[in-house]
Amino acid sequence: MFLKKKKIKIEAVNPGDREDKREAFRYIFSRENRPSLSFLGKSVKLINISAGGLAFENNGFSIDDQDRIHLNLDIPDAKKKFVLTAMARISHIDRESICRCIFEDLDREQEEEIHRYVLEKQKKDLRN
Repeated sequence: MFLKKKKIKIEAVNPGDREDKREAFRYIFSRENRPSLSFLGKSVKLINISAGGLAFENNGFSIDDQDRIHLNLDIPDAKKKFVLTAMARISHIDRESICRCIFEDLDREQEEEIHRYVLEKQKKDLRN
């Protein structure tokens, strides 16, 4: 006796079809748990982070403002803490007054640690 296998239709997903392609690789902090950092001498709360950059509320900044930032990223279940030190430059300020920054000088190891941080934070959120 033979069983007929159902044919599975597989459709390619065009990344251009998504409204925000970066969402899968970006961690969005809850309002209650936003880490803060210093940018040009002012304290700002992070909205989100990815290996490409981060976002925070505008506090009188302008496009192309840049600063070296230091951010403690507590990676869940990691044996050691990771301190991100990088040059962040504001590339865009949107209508909601959110500064979108890009990292200027990350090395490969820092990128991988941020990817790991984002993944572990997403997994922790899913478990909760």
